[in-house]
Amino acid sequence: MQTALLDSYAMLPLAASLLVQGVVGLFLFRIAKHSHERAPEAISFKLPAISIAVLCLFTLATLVFPSLLVLSSGILLSSIFIAIFLIVLSLTLPAQQEQPELVQPIPDSDSIQEEETETEDPLVATGQQFISRLSETLTGEVNIVRLLDYINDTLIEQTHADGGIVFLADDFEDSIAAKSFKGSFPPPYKLPQDLPHKPVRVETNFRYCQFNLGDNIFGEVAASGKPVLIESGTMDDRIFVNGPEEFLKPGSYIVVPLMVKDRVVGVAGLARLPENAPFNGQEFRIAEVLSEYAGASINNVYNVQEILEHADLEREASIASKIQKTLQPKRLPELPEVGFGSLFNATKGVCGDYYDVILARRDRIVVTIADVAGKGIQSSMVMIMLRSILHLVTNTTKSAATVLDWVNKGITGKIDMDHYATLSYLSYCPENHTIEYASAGHQPLLVWRSQTKTMETIRQKTDPIGVERGSVYADMKLTVAKGDIIILYTDGLVEALNTTGQQYGLENLTRVLSESSSMTAKDLAAEVKHNIQAFVGSASLHDDQTLVIMKIKA
Repeated sequence: MQTALLDSYAMLPLAASLLVQGVVGLFLFRIAKHSHERAPEAISFKLPAISIAVLCLFTLATLVFPSLLVLSSGILLSSIFIAIFLIVLSLTLPAQQEQPELVQPIPDSDSIQEEETETEDPLVATGQQFISRLSETLTGEVNIVRLLDYINDTLIEQTHADGGIVFLADDFEDSIAAKSFKGSFPPPYKLPQDLPHKPVRVETNFRYCQFNLGDNIFGEVAASGKPVLIESGTMDDRIFVNGPEEFLKPGSYIVVPLMVKDRVVGVAGLARLPENAPFNGQEFRIAEVLSEYAGASINNVYNVQEILEHADLEREASIASKIQKTLQPKRLPELPEVGFGSLFNATKGVCGDYYDVILARRDRIVVTIADVAGKGIQSSMVMIMLRSILHLVTNTTKSAATVLDWVNKGITGKIDMDHYATLSYLSYCPENHTIEYASAGHQPLLVWRSQTKTMETIRQKTDPIGVERGSVYADMKLTVAKGDIIILYTDGLVEALNTTGQQYGLENLTRVLSESSSMTAKDLAAEVKHNIQAFVGSASLHDDQTLVIMKIKA
């Protein structure tokens, strides 16, 4: 009876043990889920897990042998102890996980630079040196040869070559020319047959050589734009062996193009003598990378040179334009015998046209117009010479042809052939209404006859001023009457183009003058100007336009 009662009491702690073990299992599951990276490997986690497993076995044994009251009580106490231990453990583990990590010391800038220097590609530093050297080249006199020498020196140094050469490409002639030569470089191309095999003579030939695209190894790289590594010159068909002399024996070569985008601006060649180890893949890569820097540097120098040249032209044009403004008459005279009108449209920069009305004698009125070939300071100098000579000789009683002969002899040989001038010269005598006219290769003279309402065209085929000292000019005498109109103009006026490419032409000029012949000379010039502007429209001006009109008033 007592044993049975005790057995029945033993069931209570067993049931409690199972309940506690279930709670412990939930805690273990929670720990495993939230701390799976640390808890499963810790001793504090493994021991309770083993204990729970053992207790489960004893609990099952007690169920089989329910009379073991003491054992069941021990199991209960052990379960409670382990439960408390695990509860405390589960509360402390997350707190440990949530503890902030130790703050790492912030490295200073010097240590960062040291680490970057250790891991940085040495070619980057070389590229930075290229840029620095380029800046130095541009700050002083822009000299492409100095930059090429630096490129050559750098390539030789970085690849441990025995010699180097740099070519520049000429796009107009499809060739490359040597610009920088350094060190020992057995020529890989065929030397001229008549060239003595002497080190100095061979080096001189190499230093100033020029090759067409496709010729020898240098021309091939310039044409293809692909770099070439030749480990042994004697084993490669692209290398020519010029002789048995030691200094002519080929070794190892690297030839790389200097490119900007897809355009080859030059070629760099490197050589290593046959007694030294041939170039390897790493040195070939260095040459390729440096050639990209070199190509960009050369292109930048070209761009700066172009900008400076353009600036020089602009500055020269500005100076010449100011000079020219002083040569043109400030205003045309209005005389009782004749009236004058003019039109003057200059293209951008310096105009090559010149006109003047000279009142050097009481009985003579001189009208002249000229068109100087070219632009710039030299054209302005030709205008100054023309104006000076004309103002000097028009005071003479000599004929118009003689005046042109003097002007031609005074200028020929003192100016470039590219800056010759066409010129028309007429001298009007109001007393007898006669005109002496002579032309030096200029546009035809137009004369509107008021009585017959017709336009007369007068042409003379002669040489321009400044071409031949012995050029011969002829006089032509005309008689005019009241209302007659004399027209002088430059070729830019009749050759003006509209948006469709049509020329204004002599017919349009003649028509406008004929329809407006009753106007004054000044109004006639304004009418021609408006008519040309309407014809040209939005088209750009390609040449200077000058018109001088003289109308007989009495």
